[in-house]
Amino acid sequence: MIDRVKDILDRSAISYALVGGMALAVRGYPRFTLDLDLFTVDKRVLNEAMWRELSAAGIPVDVRPGDYDDPLGGVVRIGAKPEAIDIVVGRRKWEQRVIDRAELLEVGEVTLPVPTTSDLILLKIAAGGPIDQQDVIQLLAVGPRDQLIAEVESKIADLPSDAQQLWQQLMASTS
Repeated sequence: MIDRVKDILDRSAISYALVGGMALAVRGYPRFTLDLDLFTVDKRVLNEAMWRELSAAGIPVDVRPGDYDDPLGGVVRIGAKPEAIDIVVGRRKWEQRVIDRAELLEVGEVTLPVPTTSDLILLKIAAGGPIDQQDVIQLLAVGPRDQLIAEVESKIADLPSDAQQLWQQLMASTS
């Protein structure tokens, strides 16, 4: 199914990157997951017509736009859990830069853009949940820690102030 989703995104010239547990595994921190998460800031993915060919093929597609005050622009779930593909829509310019810096890597049998490890850390810090914080700690442990910290420090000013504060807390607690 990922080939079909990737084809639709590529035909529509929508930039995206692999995030979530699969991206963590590609970057050296394996965490069990069957679903696949893609990230974009292109709101065109929230148009149900974009996914019509999948729906016509009997593949469930659930488009959920975010509310005006939601930190996400929305989510599109394609398929069913546990092997669904979620396309998460961001809203911020710095998130597009994460996608732009992503590297094309082999993920199973498909090539996908994957954020750098420091960019995955930025996304996790911005999300800010307890599991996200654990993921940051684990990614830093995979290393190279000092280089990752320097890379995150060079980009952290782009994130909201609460995310910057969380980064400082994590640095203080893991130093």
